[in-house]
Amino acid sequence: MQSRPYASLLLITASQGTAAHFAAFLPEDRFAPELNVCSPLEANYVLGETAYDVVVIDGTVPAESGTDLARFAAESGVSGVLLLAEEDDFEAVSALAAEHGFMALKSPVDPSLLKQSLGMMATVSQRMHALASRAEHLQAKMDELRLVDRAKLILIQRFKMTEKQAHRFIEKNAMDRCVTRRAVAEKIIRTYDI
Repeated sequence: MQSRPYASLLLITASQGTAAHFAAFLPEDRFAPELNVCSPLEANYVLGETAYDVVVIDGTVPAESGTDLARFAAESGVSGVLLLAEEDDFEAVSALAAEHGFMALKSPVDPSLLKQSLGMMATVSQRMHALASRAEHLQAKMDELRLVDRAKLILIQRFKMTEKQAHRFIEKNAMDRCVTRRAVAEKIIRTYDI
């Protein structure tokens, strides 16, 4: 399974000046060349429309709004969500982070810790994408096997074929018509299943 060269990142901030400062911390070999930035007001819309590997919520976003956004992003399937919390709010935010599946760091954060955290989040995101892709592939295979088995059962019941003959019939039809076994099975099911 080939890993993607870059992870996508969304920075949610109340201060547009933060974006340029933040871009300097990004490991260039891990993140897409462009840094996507949005305000807290547009964050729900942006998160609902585009999939990101990592979402960072800056400490300039008010604490309650930041935790709500972090929860929403984590529940939306974003692999890595990092909330930079002000020192006063850090204990409460940290407890919520553990409960809802996002990460919290005290702001201002040490640049090397931020780089390391973002790198780890990108790695986890890539592994999760690879696992999700593999799970989809296996699910598609299982669905195909179920359809083929159902079509074989119909052939066995309707035409008194053996299991081996029904299997051969589906295989041969797929090869002769240059289609998948799934397509042949679906046609048999549509035609003969009552």
